[in-house]
Amino acid sequence: MQRGQWSQAEDLIWGSLVAATRGVALWYGEDTGDDTKLREFLRRVGEAEQDRYIRDAFDHLSAMADTAERVRERRTRVDYLILAMDDLDEGIDRLVARIPGGDEPLPSADPDDDVADFGG
Repeated sequence: MQRGQWSQAEDLIWGSLVAATRGVALWYGEDTGDDTKLREFLRRVGEAEQDRYIRDAFDHLSAMADTAERVRERRTRVDYLILAMDDLDEGIDRLVARIPGGDEPLPSADPDDDVADFGG
């Protein structure tokens, strides 16, 4: 974002939010067929847990797109965009932590590590 690649950053954060929401929804056996169902699910989870970062994540993402447009047109400062991104990042982190094992570090991709061989 600091290099001005706002569209790419927005695409990446959108994908991260959708993936995290789908992961939690699937864990709870919720239908993840379309964006509307994902938004409704996320709002319900956020309200049930009284967590505004989760409840408002899609709203923050929409606001981020508007803020990015204002920054491009030089009607606002880039630090507002960074603040919106921080709220989204916190919401995504909190979602991932709700997936069992989601807050654990990813396994190493180093081929020298001891890894189970499922190849047979």
